[in-house]
Amino acid sequence: MDDPRAVDLWTLPEDRVQELAVGMGGLDLLTPDERARHHRLVRSGSRDRYLGARLLSRLALSARTGLPPTTWRFVATRRGRPELAVDHGGLRFNLSHTDGLIVCVVTRGRGCGVDVERVPFDDEKTRRLGAFLDGASSTAVSERWVLAEAYLKGLGVGLTEGLDGLAFRRQGGGRFTVTDHRRPAVTPRWRLTLLRPSPHHLVAVATEGGGPLRTTRAPST
Repeated sequence: MDDPRAVDLWTLPEDRVQELAVGMGGLDLLTPDERARHHRLVRSGSRDRYLGARLLSRLALSARTGLPPTTWRFVATRRGRPELAVDHGGLRFNLSHTDGLIVCVVTRGRGCGVDVERVPFDDEKTRRLGAFLDGASSTAVSERWVLAEAYLKGLGVGLTEGLDGLAFRRQGGGRFTVTDHRRPAVTPRWRLTLLRPSPHHLVAVATEGGGPLRTTRAPST
């Protein structure tokens, strides 16, 4: 039975995208618009990550609901975030990918956001973001960056407003709370978790109301 409080995090290594594609039907499972966008991507890595994200989202949503992967159709918000085209009992999801890893989080009845970054950041990115994040150490920069990305994606606002007024407090066990001076009434409902699914990747999951985190590594068809 579906636990409505559960937070499902799925991870897919980029080098296993083609294995998942074989198991799920590959490009044939995508809509014509999705296939056209995939075709327009020039770099093979970008094509793999796009295909992997679309397949992983369908796999995660189907695992949560028991519905077939052909069920799912998506629309883009004005910020470009994919959302379900039809409501399925308050089901929500969010995607992120970087070089080497694709992630998807699924919740029901509450907001969620996820971000993955390859770490450590290179020197140029650390300098650029370090200035943006008050000159923090490279480790603190990467952690705050993924936490902020996941939280703001969960709110549906993205990074357009910047990170001013955001602070994260470590609670132990990889869990964090957030302080947001722009939205003080909102933040008590949000909980974040920081994970390292590989030596080279950092993942942050933000959920409205918290809940038990269940992790699955794809392919698992």
